[in-house]
Amino acid sequence: MKSPLKPNIRYKSTWELKKLIPPKSTVSSFFLYSGNVELALAAENRTIVAHTNKYAVFEFWASIAENPKGVYAASKELFPDLSMPELYLLQEHWISQKSRTIRSAFFFILNRCSDNGLVSCGKIDRTNFNPIALSHLKNFKADNFYPFLDKCEDPIEALATAKRTDYILLPAGNYNFNLFEHGKSRGPDTALIDHRKLHETLKTIDKKWLLLYKSHPTLFKMYNDHNIIMVDKRGRKVNNKNNCAELIVANF
Repeated sequence: MKSPLKPNIRYKSTWELKKLIPPKSTVSSFFLYSGNVELALAAENRTIVAHTNKYAVFEFWASIAENPKGVYAASKELFPDLSMPELYLLQEHWISQKSRTIRSAFFFILNRCSDNGLVSCGKIDRTNFNPIALSHLKNFKADNFYPFLDKCEDPIEALATAKRTDYILLPAGNYNFNLFEHGKSRGPDTALIDHRKLHETLKTIDKKWLLLYKSHPTLFKMYNDHNIIMVDKRGRKVNNKNNCAELIVANF
């Protein structure tokens, strides 16, 4: 089961995650966006409840779970008539469309055409909208994958809702110090992760949890009392920090 979306963050740690999360486990995953990691685990017999606090993200996944062919047909029909200037304008206005199917189609189109995989920003490249991605959209089937909308402004607050689960998975992306993030305008599809707050909140979680990050020197200090697995750019487990591209941090 492959995601029809272009990854906004490309993870290579799925193989190591499968070793840590046994088959038949229930996983509450947070910060849902492109769904690549979540769907890879769902395809291997893990039940994934994929949380997001962004309605636009939830709506896309709910739409293609219910009616993938409808979103596919709308995407295929709309894309040829969209010029480069129109695509840039859509980054600001796509959410105002009245039809759920059309909003979901624009979500797909803009994600595929954006160089960073984000719907509301990024440099546009029309060549990334291709038949392979359309095929994944048309044939999407959401076995073991359940999108869930958290009704809270801060996605970290939603961690408290993950009670009936075996594991909590947090693909947190790129670590930063959030120095200039608060108050900055963000698209309806992008959530702000306060990484220091996340660190403090995880101290209060009594479930097994796994963090997935792109490598950053601060993380080795911040989580030095946890199990840290280093993965290189090809997804292989490594022991040298100089070869580390990603980190899996686990509390077990």
